[in-house]
Amino acid sequence: MKKGKLFYNLLLAAQGAAGIGALVFLFLHRELFFGESTETDQYAMKIEPMRPSFFIGACVVIACVTLIGILHLLRLRKNADEGDGSGARKTAPEVTAIISVIMIGANAAMSLFVIELINNPWISLLQNQYIILGCGITLAIYLMFVFLTNSVTVGMILGNILFLVWGMANCFILEFRSIPLQWVDFSSFKTAMNVAHGYVYQLSWQMVIGMCAVFSIIILYLHLGNYHMGRKLWSKIASRIIFIGITAAFYIVIFRTDFLADTGIWLRDWHPQYTYKLFGMESGFFAFAKASFPEPPADYSDDRVGEIIETSRKVNGDYEVSDAVIPDNIICVMNETFADMTIYPGLRMSSDPCEYFNSITENAQTGPLMVSVLGGFTANTEYEFLTGNSTMMQPSNVVYNSYIKSDQYSIARTLSAQGYRTIAMHPYYPNGWNREFVYPRMGFDEFISLDDFVNPQLMRGLVTDQCDYEMITDLVEHKKKGEKLFIFNVTIQNHSQYKTIGFPSTVEVFGYEGAYKGQAEQYETLISISNDALKYLIDYFSESDEKTLICFWGDHQPSVSDDYMTYLLGKDQENATFEEQQMQYQTKYLIWANYDIPEKQGEMLSSNYLGSYLLSLTGLDQPDYSQYLLKMRNVIPALNAFGYYGTDGAQHQYDTDDVAPAQQEKLDEYKCLIYNELTQEKDRDETFYALE
Repeated sequence: MKKGKLFYNLLLAAQGAAGIGALVFLFLHRELFFGESTETDQYAMKIEPMRPSFFIGACVVIACVTLIGILHLLRLRKNADEGDGSGARKTAPEVTAIISVIMIGANAAMSLFVIELINNPWISLLQNQYIILGCGITLAIYLMFVFLTNSVTVGMILGNILFLVWGMANCFILEFRSIPLQWVDFSSFKTAMNVAHGYVYQLSWQMVIGMCAVFSIIILYLHLGNYHMGRKLWSKIASRIIFIGITAAFYIVIFRTDFLADTGIWLRDWHPQYTYKLFGMESGFFAFAKASFPEPPADYSDDRVGEIIETSRKVNGDYEVSDAVIPDNIICVMNETFADMTIYPGLRMSSDPCEYFNSITENAQTGPLMVSVLGGFTANTEYEFLTGNSTMMQPSNVVYNSYIKSDQYSIARTLSAQGYRTIAMHPYYPNGWNREFVYPRMGFDEFISLDDFVNPQLMRGLVTDQCDYEMITDLVEHKKKGEKLFIFNVTIQNHSQYKTIGFPSTVEVFGYEGAYKGQAEQYETLISISNDALKYLIDYFSESDEKTLICFWGDHQPSVSDDYMTYLLGKDQENATFEEQQMQYQTKYLIWANYDIPEKQGEMLSSNYLGSYLLSLTGLDQPDYSQYLLKMRNVIPALNAFGYYGTDGAQHQYDTDDVAPAQQEKLDEYKCLIYNELTQEKDRDETFYALE
């Protein structure tokens, strides 16, 4: 057998095997197309009856593409036998150009459809202008690949793979944390890899269709041949120059102008998926990406900051240190995904997972805590606590990954200046959220991570709260005589996802029978276990001779499915008021001491105030910035990245007519101070943010 014939026979076998493999893959997932639907979104339910049609269509497309490929290879083999052995026929350049234009344009439209089918239950509601915008964005990205590789075939294959992976990644991330894939996630790659193995990945029928579509289009490109933009050196150089031009133009239009906003796209920061669904995933992604680079406040200047600081010092006067007890130990526990979900009117359970937490009243203060994240972005809550800075200027960003490039002022530095040994502690990988670099810049003396736990007790593969707290008590027991200790501890036990097989749930959820029921009960069981561990921690220090102050709070609520949120709220989430939406950004805090402190229950706080408020209960000194924050609570009692809790007891959304002038003035001041402290390393007034 001639080598040429053998080569084409191998290609024929590969083509046939690929087609059969794709059909087998499709049939193995047929239950997704013919089984009972679990969809609850009213618009997605309109598409669900079309699942069998999509299945049949996918089978037909794969079969046709496979047949076309086989016939094409047979023709090439015949040409090779009859001709010079090349097996190829020359195509006129103008025909090649026309085919390329048609393929790229059609492919861009197909990719937009696939990425929206996978992610957007409102796909049928997309307005024409946003369909055109999405196609334009997709086309621009495809052209970047084509001119970068100088090949239509290679560029389009890479582009198709990119859009499929992007669409599927967005869908999985949305399921895991209720927030879609965002620009900042690319700077959190290590963190994502650390936690990725803990999730259960289940394909949807939309993903299967997307995979089949991309498989088919790649086969077609391979049979069309490797269409180069040019083969000569000058044309290759020109191709790369065009790539640079397209990329630069794309960047300028998307990131340096208000083009997206001018098309009518607006951001719902506290619910990014709403923006993605309304305007398309790609348009929403880039709109949020642009917003993730905060600009200086409108009235920001060095003089303006100086005026705010001077006024603050005049208002505060000479700060008088409280005669309260100075603790020997200050222990701050930010508990992973700890929240009391009974704040929702629809939730009914067999028992109260937070029963112990809610029973603590002696020498304690408890209440609701406003936070700025949901289902993830834990680091933003700890940043707000440690620094007093809100993330209102960058709600779609993770400050730890983007901005902590130099030393920052924090509660750790405040306590270190007053003789405390400062320890950051997190029983997980040290590179998560860049903590191994951030904590030293926050002023911590030590960082205890998973690497420092010997044979730890695990639950669902994660270090338990009980084991975590035993490390805390061990640190206290073995500290030097007379040493004062500050421990900032971020737990890991309750981290999502809540699909661990064989995990015994002891809390039952009533009145809801949706697909999320098992996860909800597993989550509530974990919260119950956290309460038991908290009891251990408090019982231990109740017997301690050392004065110990404990601050405990949750970083965010868990990510839940849309239908479970409908059950919790008693209404569809899209019809919820801003105040009801803000319920998703509420956890709880507890301040407890083994000595007398003022007792208070039910007062609303927010994570940016919590650190300063905690120190106000001690006899320790505080920097002027902490005093500014405490005074600010008289005007704005609590806030997060999306709105504030007013003195009238109501929630108010930023950038609306609902914000009163006095509150807006205070918010504008606060933004100037945040921007100054976070970004102006050499021009900050150290005497304002830190103790001398």
